[in-house]
Amino acid sequence: MTTEIITIGSELLHGLVRNTNIDLISGMLAEAGLRPSYHTTVGDEAEFIAEAFRTAVHRAEVVITTGGLGPTSDDITRKVIATVFRRRLILDRAVLDEIRARFKERGLDMPPINEVQALIPRGAIVIPNARGTAPGLHFTHLKTECFALPGVPSEAQDMLRDYVIPFLKQRNPGLASMIRVVRTIGLSESVLAERLQGFEREEPELKLGTIARASGVDIHLSASSADAMWLQGVLDRGERKLVERAGTVAYALGSRTLSDVVGEALLTHGLTIATAESFTGGSVGAAVVSTSGSSRYYLGGVVAYSNESKETLLGVSSETLRRVGSVSAEVAKEMARGARERLGASCAVSTTGVAGPEGGTAEKPVGLAHIGYSAQDGDVSERYLFGGSRADIIARASFYALDLVRRSLKAGVPWSEPSSRS
Repeated sequence: MTTEIITIGSELLHGLVRNTNIDLISGMLAEAGLRPSYHTTVGDEAEFIAEAFRTAVHRAEVVITTGGLGPTSDDITRKVIATVFRRRLILDRAVLDEIRARFKERGLDMPPINEVQALIPRGAIVIPNARGTAPGLHFTHLKTECFALPGVPSEAQDMLRDYVIPFLKQRNPGLASMIRVVRTIGLSESVLAERLQGFEREEPELKLGTIARASGVDIHLSASSADAMWLQGVLDRGERKLVERAGTVAYALGSRTLSDVVGEALLTHGLTIATAESFTGGSVGAAVVSTSGSSRYYLGGVVAYSNESKETLLGVSSETLRRVGSVSAEVAKEMARGARERLGASCAVSTTGVAGPEGGTAEKPVGLAHIGYSAQDGDVSERYLFGGSRADIIARASFYALDLVRRSLKAGVPWSEPSSRS
């Protein structure tokens, strides 16, 4: 079935908010054996939303929209549906009662403005919203199944999982699509592509793709078939080959994060960790605690931006700072060692660098980072030169700090010695 995704919202069109619903819906559609043929993003203007609907229902058998179901004046999706498909809006008392009950649960009276969310296009099926006040809508136009979902990703995800995907599976029985993801860090997208050359010739049933992120490059592997056993087998084989081809830079499968991998390794070995950060300003620690249960192994962190704070809080030698400067392998090692010793952790990781856009020199350009690691058996550091904006450099340095911990703990899938240490 041809499928179109329409994301509605001027904030998406103007780049003010990241359009995560495209990724969310596209990924979940694979469970029903579907891949979107079209993605459309449109602002909060009735004529353009109407045009998007008219175009979509003429070229797609499934149309899924997100956004425009709220109570404010720019939430006009239900009005446009009523106009385009000639379906009068009818107040649904049961939906209105549910919205009132949701506010009551929070100890609030429902504002009158929210009553508009109980207006349902004639003949549409209401999709319950367990998280918010905006119900989803399902209606059929000629032979096209249309689903209008809220723009809040968590609310849209619940409705997709509980209603939309099961419905589409019934309409599209037998065919299934699956996606596998091998997550890597340490190689550029182009270098990784060279390692994967010839893969699709060897595995013609599988489709290969890569997505570059601050955390590394994700390799996506997908296939479709009516034979679930065959599909599982060919994806298992392809996944193993990808891990072998990627080698030491592969750290996880699926949606697991570097933080998840590091946390699992620390728990397995009964270890604790501390962080010492300069130019990353606490983002390494934030990444560590993004994994549930991190309190079992993360003891804490020190953000030491100035040289004085590096000396006072982490015990970095003033002589080292005078001789080689704060952005150096030596200081990175001393920062990590200081955090480990002062917080009583089994190991520690540190970051120091030049995030820019000012402050770079010929010897220490913008993007230079030294990442340190300290454990009972010694201290090491790695040198990197990252590109991009200040935010990009900080994000990449934070992920590479976690990766140094991963490799030092021999964690992930697979592992081998880091290629460059000092």
